Amino acid sequence: MRRTKEETQKTRKAILEAAERVFFAQGIARTTLEQIARAAGLTRGAIYWHFQNKVDLINAVHAEVHLPMEEVFFRILDAEDADALRRLEDHCAASFAQLHSDERSRRVYGILLLKCEYSEEMSGLIERLRVSKERVTVELEDFFQRLQKAGRIGSAAQPRVLALGLYAFMLGLYSDYLRYPDLYRIPEDGEALIRHFFAPLKVGAKAGESAA
Repeated sequence: MRRTKEETQKTRKAILEAAERVFFAQGIARTTLEQIARAAGLTRGAIYWHFQNKVDLINAVHAEVHLPMEEVFFRILDAEDADALRRLEDHCAASFAQLHSDERSRRVYGILLLKCEYSEEMSGLIERLRVSKERVTVELEDFFQRLQKAGRIGSAAQPRVLALGLYAFMLGLYSDYLRYPDLYRIPEDGEALIRHFFAPLKVGAKAGESAA
């Protein structure tokens, strides 16, 4: 009997939810598709119906949480208006607040940032993350260049360094919070840290241009 679209989506959702739990509990390297199938109450064949391999499954788990925020992020970078820098700052603060408030976000980013062991098996995932970083930093560099030409950030700023710096700053903030959440007061600390990164970029801030 052919599966209905609703049944297919329900099975896919069950696999993704089980994968999140098992990956988070055991780490990626120690998790097998058989274990995920058992946790989902399915057969391993059901997983292969939806996903090619473990890396494909991890990518899907990540996309469920990451893509909605990523779409907003790239829309901000495409903007040409005077509020674009402020909206990027607000988006960074909102994404960190979501990490704190949303258990699923913490679980998924915890898997990727703390429980993704480097191995040959994970080479496809590692390459995808590298490509994603390259895209983000290239788009950020272009964004900062446009702001600079419009006189909205200091003329001494280096757009490429700003792009790399913001990426590294947010990655480090996510990783450190996931590792030591009890050392942060949220949302106050997250907002303050992100404001400190962006404050020097604004035209008229004397210390700002050295932040590049």
